[in-house]
Amino acid sequence: MLCSIAFIAAFLSFCEADQPLAVGYIEGEYVLVAPIETARVERLAIERGQRVEAGMLLAELDDRDLNILSAQAQASVARARAELSDLSQGARDAEIAVAEAAVQSALADFEEAERELVRVQGLFVRNVSTQAQLDQAASKRDIAQARLSESEARLQVLRLPARQDRIAAAEAAVAEATGTLDLMEWRLSQRRLQAEVAGTVADIYRFPGDLAGPQAPVLSILPDTGIKLRFYVPESAYALLKVGDSVAFACDNCPDGLKATVSYLATSPEFTPPVIYSLDTRQKLVYLAEALIAGSDTDLKPGQIIDVRLPEASR
Repeated sequence: MLCSIAFIAAFLSFCEADQPLAVGYIEGEYVLVAPIETARVERLAIERGQRVEAGMLLAELDDRDLNILSAQAQASVARARAELSDLSQGARDAEIAVAEAAVQSALADFEEAERELVRVQGLFVRNVSTQAQLDQAASKRDIAQARLSESEARLQVLRLPARQDRIAAAEAAVAEATGTLDLMEWRLSQRRLQAEVAGTVADIYRFPGDLAGPQAPVLSILPDTGIKLRFYVPESAYALLKVGDSVAFACDNCPDGLKATVSYLATSPEFTPPVIYSLDTRQKLVYLAEALIAGSDTDLKPGQIIDVRLPEASR
């Protein structure tokens, strides 16, 4: 049996007369690391090819603009909380003290007017004072009493908190200001790019001084679990393979006993892609298949050519 081998490799020991081979390659599924908003790269904390763990700092971006906005948000929170506290507690101590003094003064005036009225009434009974004098004393007592009542009412109002609707509005203002501050702090944290997965830094696209953004990533990471097999199954073997099957594969200078689990099978055939065809296979229809490699402790690299041993027809 003649085994189809991509490019220059021939794994004769892997080929058997009763077991077909499929040709393919190792593919990497890279994670692009980019900020959520445009900013200038300040510092890179890693190098190309470096091993990184999840949560590790990768790069720092310019955050001066967000520091200013965060300071403004902190001031807004402080102002909103102070206003809410002021409304909840009622008037200030100094205002209450003035109102209390006004009550004491009004009380003294009332007591003096009350004594004067009693004196004039006694004189009126003895015909010493006139009706006009009695009426005048009674009027002064009534005015003093009204002023006392007014002062007491004002003091009572000052001791009360603000109306409930004003307090509710102040509480809403605190919530809004706090939300804005939380958003600013979150945006600030996003200016420090961290690894979401463990893996290897595959490439660096932006360096200190460059602008990075959602469509302009700083770097890419190849996760530990980010490699898989892509291979092309001949029509004759397509019916023998299904998702979930375990297949063995081999490549140049790779250890023996490598296995992978089929995770995808195309439903439509295609001609052998140029990346792997030879003179014998370029006109043949094949089906794309993908397989996940068993275990993550492997030195396989994206781009390596592989031969996959397909299930036998007798299974």
